[in-house]
Amino acid sequence: MVSPQQPAAAKKPTPLPPTTISALDLDTLREIFLCLPSLPSLVRAALSCHTFLDAVRSSPAFRRRFRALHPPPLLGHFLTTQDTTIRTFVPLRSRSDPDIAAAVRGGDFFLTRLPVPEDDGAVSWSIDDCRDGFVVLDNWSTQQIAVYNPLARTLDLFPLPPRQEH
Repeated sequence: MVSPQQPAAAKKPTPLPPTTISALDLDTLREIFLCLPSLPSLVRAALSCHTFLDAVRSSPAFRRRFRALHPPPLLGHFLTTQDTTIRTFVPLRSRSDPDIAAAVRGGDFFLTRLPVPEDDGAVSWSIDDCRDGFVVLDNWSTQQIAVYNPLARTLDLFPLPPRQEH
C-alpha cells in the first residue's frame, strides 16, 4: 500500500536578532538626530555616548544642515517706552520650552557688563542693532562701539571710526 506523503515540516527561519541603536551606522544616527527639536536636545543626545558624539563631531555637513533646519529661536526683544530712553529686554513667553527659559534666565539682557563711563557715571550706550545673538551698541561719549553676546557674556570694544567730513 502506498502511504500518502507527509508534507515535510515547514522549517521556520531563524529570527534575526533585534536591531539596537548601537548597531545603526553614523548616517542613520544623523538622520535621527535631525528630528530633534533644538540644539540643546542635540547636545544632550550627543553627550550621552561616544558613538553619538562621533556622529555629530565627524560631520560638518550634518552640523550645517542641523543649523539650517533649526534656526536659533527668538528669545525676546528690546523695547523703549515713551517715558525713558533706556531699552528694556522683554522675553517672549509664548513657548514653554525649558531650554529657552534657561537661556533667558542665564543671559545678561540688562547689559550689565558694558563699561560705565568714569566721568559722569551715566549710562550712555545706545543699541544700534541686534542679530544672531549679538547686540551692537555705541557710546559717543567714550567714542566706542561694543559688540555684546548676552548669552555668552562676551564683550568686544572697538573705537568709533573717524568721521569723514566732506
